[in-house]
Parts: sequence; C-alpha cells; structure tokens
Amino acid sequence: MVTGLNHANISTAKLQETIDFFVGVIGLKLGPRPDFPFAGAWLYIADQAVIHLVERPQPRVPDGALDHISFTAPDFDAALARLDQLGVPYRWSHIPSGFGRQCFVKDPNGITIELTGPAG
Repeated sequence: MVTGLNHANISTAKLQETIDFFVGVIGLKLGPRPDFPFAGAWLYIADQAVIHLVERPQPRVPDGALDHISFTAPDFDAALARLDQLGVPYRWSHIPSGFGRQCFVKDPNGITIELTGPAG
C-alpha cells in the first residue's frame, strides 16, 4: 500500500530560523516548492522534499501524539562533531540490542529531531 515516508509538515512562526536550522544544522537543502498562496519552504534530501514548512503567525498547537522526526546519519560521529562545532545542545545514547546510536536536538519550534546512526 505505501512505499515510504513522503514528508513531514511543520507550521512555524519562525520560517527563516527554521530553514537555517534544517539547512545549517541538519544538512537538508532548500529546494523547489509549488507556488502556494502562503509562505513556506520545502527542504530536501537528494531529490525528495522531506520537510515542508508553512509560515503561520500562530503555529498550530500539536496534539502531542507526534513525538519526533528522525533522519538517518550514516556518519554519526561527524554529525555529533558538527553539532558540537555549532554549539547546538543535544543528547545521545546507544539504542539497545545493538540497533545503533541516536541523538536528539530541538528545532527552533521546539520539535524534537533525531539523528540515527550505526552502532559505534
């Protein structure tokens, strides 16, 4: 029925700050977006727009069901080094049973972003 996750949509009153975070910290690329009648941005990994941003004066209040968004970070140590270099606070841990490592940061809107890497 489905073949993959298409994108996550984030409503934000901090559009440029959120773009800067996902591009400068997480490593996504700003890319093409349809000419919607409202401000926003699409952020890409390769040819896939994985984060859709929508600018709103008052972001929608989440219902609390979505806990976080996770991105694969094959070079996990380099990802942590980048966060250290940028002074971005994070917490990381080993995933039990040898499933890898995970790191959690907050975007400018308070959304938890996970970076998942191989066991180290």
